[in-house]
Amino acid sequence: MTEHRLKLPKHQEQSRTFLGRLAGWGFPPGVQQRMGAFAIVWGIFESALERTLWVLCDESVSGIRPSTDKTSVNEWIKTLGEPATKFEQDVYDLLRLTSLAANDLIEYRHALVHGWLIPFQTGPTFIRNPRWNGELRKRPTGDAHVSENLLDMAIDTAWVLCRVLHATQDACIDSSKVRHLLALKSEIVRAKTQASELRHLTDSMSHEKN
Repeated sequence: MTEHRLKLPKHQEQSRTFLGRLAGWGFPPGVQQRMGAFAIVWGIFESALERTLWVLCDESVSGIRPSTDKTSVNEWIKTLGEPATKFEQDVYDLLRLTSLAANDLIEYRHALVHGWLIPFQTGPTFIRNPRWNGELRKRPTGDAHVSENLLDMAIDTAWVLCRVLHATQDACIDSSKVRHLLALKSEIVRAKTQASELRHLTDSMSHEKN
């Protein structure tokens, strides 16, 4: 008896074909999954960052255009690292470290999302703002190497940043929660190290070869 396989809708058929092609380009299912997860957790981070800045600045946004609406995410990250009068120096130091980690991670994220895909034997890499044709660029060149391990680092780092932001919001509302925020210091130190490695991996690899 001949089995009749249900024909997939055209969009699902095409999607699966392309996913298979991605695997051939060095993006196996595990990498594809992690790239999607990183995109999701980064979106959570951006949303949490905007609200955190409102709370830190005692900004009421009901019925008005928020100050954050006029600026970029890069500027939000910079603002997070500026002195916060709500807290003592130890909290400011933690937020500054969070800002530095986020600044490194956003460069990795931008290269991953906006960069040119270049296949390498060691795995695919995205290069942002290349100058292959001698052109001038407003922004510096950056890159993002891709593997399950590197994307796990990116996901972990982004989630740590989210946890710090949510703890900061809680501490702004209830001063007794400051201790919970400060308890995340070792996590954000680890996240900063990972974010720096992700952003500067090419430089590190070049240095090791010399």
